[in-house]
Amino acid sequence: MESRLAILQTLIGQELNNTPSPAGSWLQLRLDHIEQGKAIVSMLVRPEMCNPYGNIHGGMMSLVIDEVIGFGVLSMDAPNHYTSINLNVDFLYAIKGGARLSAEAEVIRMGKKIMHVDVRVYNAETKVLLAKAASNLSVTSMQYSIAAI
Repeated sequence: MESRLAILQTLIGQELNNTPSPAGSWLQLRLDHIEQGKAIVSMLVRPEMCNPYGNIHGGMMSLVIDEVIGFGVLSMDAPNHYTSINLNVDFLYAIKGGARLSAEAEVIRMGKKIMHVDVRVYNAETKVLLAKAASNLSVTSMQYSIAAI
């Protein structure tokens, strides 16, 4: 059976708009890079993702971060699902609607019960660091099916 990482690698360069995550599909993320423990996605900040000032809403930024964490976790090919314990986000700079952002997740530690993932989000054009985040995830008893990508 093909690994989840191998399946994800076939999707590099594609917009992921038909994933098991309806919220993630709505973001219209493009998978730019995936390897074991690392994932990079990018997306266009659409008007409906913005706050009244025309910048990406903090909740939307957190959603992007949570989704790229998910790809980082999937890249580890663990047999079981992981669920978030926490998500800490530092919002550093705003990004306007119409701009493209890039989010990079890296699995820092995969223990028997807890996984730690760091994320950095950049303005794809200017390379300005927009946000940094860290999340701890706990392994669950639910096993993955290969269709869970």
